[in-house]
Amino acid sequence: MKKVLFIGLGHMGSALIKGVLSKKEHKIEVYGYDAIKEVQEKALANISALKAFNDLKEVESENIDFVVIGTRPMDVEPLCENLDKLNMDGKTVICMANAVTIDRVQNSFKNNKNVSVIRMMPNMNASIQKSVTALATKNASPEQLKFASKMFELCGIVELISEDKFGTLTAVSGCLPAYAFTFFKGLTDYAVEKGFNRDQAYRIAEIAVIGSIMNAANAKTDLRTMIDQICVPNGSTIEGQKVLDNDGFEDILKKCLAAAEKKASA
Repeated sequence: MKKVLFIGLGHMGSALIKGVLSKKEHKIEVYGYDAIKEVQEKALANISALKAFNDLKEVESENIDFVVIGTRPMDVEPLCENLDKLNMDGKTVICMANAVTIDRVQNSFKNNKNVSVIRMMPNMNASIQKSVTALATKNASPEQLKFASKMFELCGIVELISEDKFGTLTAVSGCLPAYAFTFFKGLTDYAVEKGFNRDQAYRIAEIAVIGSIMNAANAKTDLRTMIDQICVPNGSTIEGQKVLDNDGFEDILKKCLAAAEKKASA
């Protein structure tokens, strides 16, 4: 049974842990550590199978196999420098901090120069096993990468990509829940303003959105054609679509994604 330590138990770290531990077949011992003890205690209280780390030195004494870093980007290098004081032989470091490259992590290890590093980008839907998690590496073994992939498949799907695509992936997947929530909020707020109760508005919008995305993903025709097929002349749909087209809805979305990608690639 592999042992995995998650360092950083905020929203994303906790979401991943919940996803990993949600299925009985995980066969992984999961430990958690956060420098902010209130955050660690909250995670331990909310995730029953999570085991606590009191000191990073336990990476050695507990024979941890994988260390998953979920701290702020600015804290990654100091953390790696502390880990570098330990014997990291045979261990794998998985870093999900935004815009932190594999080389940046690797170069933080002066004593353990051969430590294996995997870069990852999940999203917060890991807690309901619907994350898209991207992985990239330069020196992890096929076995290490396979384990990481299998572990995060417990949280959703895993995509192996080259590191130069991480900025785009972060924009279209890692950041997407916030943008999807904004879209969903607009739909449901409008329905509530028109007299629907919020539960009913959420239920209607949820099925309509999920059904539409599934329909689009399984279609054999391009999306603009599908849009035009729904927008029959003099119908309701075409009147709303005119507003989206005239106000540049797709351009606004692409501008949003470009801004997120630029930050993720910094």
